[in-house]
Order: sequence, then C-alpha cells, then structure tokens
Amino acid sequence: MNGFYRRAIPPVNHGCTSADRAGKFRYHFLTMSKETGVKSAVAIGTFDGVHLGHQRILERLNYVASKKNLERIAYAFVFPPRLTVQGKARGLLLPEEAKLKLLKRYVDRVERVSFEDVSEIDAESFVRDILIAHLNTRAIVVGDNFRFGQDRTGDISLLRKICDEKCVATVAVPPVVVAGSPVSSTRIRQLISQGKVKEAGALLGRHPILVGQVVHGDRLGRELGFPTANLEVDSRILLPSNGIYLVHAFWDGSSSPGLLYVGTRPTVNGTDRRTEVHLFSGGSHLEKQDHDTSEDLYGKTLEVHLVQKLRDDRPFATLPKLRRQIERDVKHARGILAASDQPQEPIVT
Repeated sequence: MNGFYRRAIPPVNHGCTSADRAGKFRYHFLTMSKETGVKSAVAIGTFDGVHLGHQRILERLNYVASKKNLERIAYAFVFPPRLTVQGKARGLLLPEEAKLKLLKRYVDRVERVSFEDVSEIDAESFVRDILIAHLNTRAIVVGDNFRFGQDRTGDISLLRKICDEKCVATVAVPPVVVAGSPVSSTRIRQLISQGKVKEAGALLGRHPILVGQVVHGDRLGRELGFPTANLEVDSRILLPSNGIYLVHAFWDGSSSPGLLYVGTRPTVNGTDRRTEVHLFSGGSHLEKQDHDTSEDLYGKTLEVHLVQKLRDDRPFATLPKLRRQIERDVKHARGILAASDQPQEPIVT
C-alpha cells in the first residue's frame, strides 16, 4: 500500500458476554443471505474516491475478517447521499467501474445499494431488519462519524447498542489526518475543483483520474501542431478547474504522458467546456512525437491520471501566440517528467 500514513488498529467492541467473546467477533451488516450459511464482515459507506480514509476502513475489515475466516463485503452506496439529496449533476470522484475495481482489491464482494432504497427506513429497522435479520453478518466496520437511517438519526452508539444484543461486532475507525485535517471526499472535491490535483492525490493515495471515450473534435489542436484526443467524460464526474495539467494516459495496454486541457477555449471564443488530451511519444516520454496517436484512439476508452496543474486557462490574442504557449507547456511538462517517478498502474483500462 501507499506510505502516506501509519495505520492504527482501532479496538474491536465485541458486544457479547465473556463466554461469547471467546469465539465470536461482533460485526454487523451485509453478507450473503443466511440460507447460504456464509458469514461475513462488512464495511459500509459510499467510498467515493476510495481515499486514504476508506483504505484504512477496508484494511481494518480485512484484519477482522481474517480472524474468523469471514467473507469480506463492501456495502457501497452508488452515489453519495448528500449529493443525491441535493440533486447535483456533478460531484463524483470516480466512475462506478473504477470504484468497484478499487474496492475489489480489498474485498471479496461489493454490494451496490441505492441510497433512495434505504433513506426512508428508520435507523433501528435498518440495523435489525436489513443488516442483522436478513444478512448473516458477524462484524461491521465503519468510520467513527457513521450515520444511518431516516434523516441520519442513527449513530455509532445506537449501532453498538443493537449489535451488542446480537453479539455482532462493531469497529469504528477514526479518520486519517493529513496536513492537520481529516481526509474526506468533500475535502478532495474542494481541492480538485481548485485545480490542486497534486494535493488531492496525497489524500487519495494515487493520482485523481478521469475516464472517458475518445470522440471527434474540430481538429484545432492538429491545426496548432498539437493534436488532441477529445474525451467525453460522464457528466456526474467532477472535473478539475480550467487549465493545463500534466497527465499520464492509459488505453488498451498502452500508455503515454501528455497534457490535459480543461476549458472553453477562449482564444477561439468557445463556449462549451472541453477535456482534451495531447499525448507525447508512445515510447519514451522524452522523445519527440512522430505519430498522431489521437487518430488511433477514436472510440476507445482513455484513462487519464492527473499529476499536477501547470497553469490556468486564458485567452491569447492570436493562434500563433497560443501555439508558442503550448510549446512552453510541453517543455515544462517534459522537465517535470524527467525528474519524476514512473506513473501508477491503470485502474480501468
């Protein structure tokens, strides 16, 4: 795993009599139905971003599950409840496919749950009927600020009270603190919205990513001598602030560093917001590009890792002035690449 923090192992509240404690963990949540006879340990949350705080919860889940040979399950809401309630069009840190693949690095199974399906259930019924009665769970792992049930009336105290009656173990995991503040999806969204993708990466434990299909554009980049792959990103995914970013791109087993442009192209009086990737050489990232890779990418899925922002978007008086600026951007990016580590592995592609 990453080295951003030292992991502490929070205590397990077993919630049973002394006789019961000898052979039981106490957890509570989702697992395979009782009819299967499979017992499980479950972590609950939205897990948007699968950031360092989520990773700590999932690692604790692994620790507890290994003690009793329990199936490891992530009970994951498809969309963050807060954003669902507010009906925001954008805000997700990861496409669903990427989130599932990251979660499956830690668990045996992911249970995808719509927040709307459980939002009207009172807190006690949620625990007793959905988590304990219906599911054969022996342990539940959550963040220590976990809230549940209708109007978020349930908290850790209520969860422990109910689970204690059933000898189901609960583990409340404290937040990971980076730079003096807890790691959270909200904090990461704020950083990405400000273009601070390097700082966001320190909280994620990896680079922020964008995933989308390459679609046809108007070929302005090719006219400037810097052809781009136009990326169609799911409208629910949070885009970084407008500007130029150093990135690593992955597709079909291939990869290349490059520049990501996010903006409206003010130099040509554009209005719609674009995400365009200019790829460097398909070989060494210090070589001059001798092939328009973007021509080969139409219709393919491109996964783009955002390394750091180079500059804000701004208008230029003429296209030649824009071209000279892009040349400086490429030189700047190559200088960073020459001193940087190799890119991380792709998640989706």
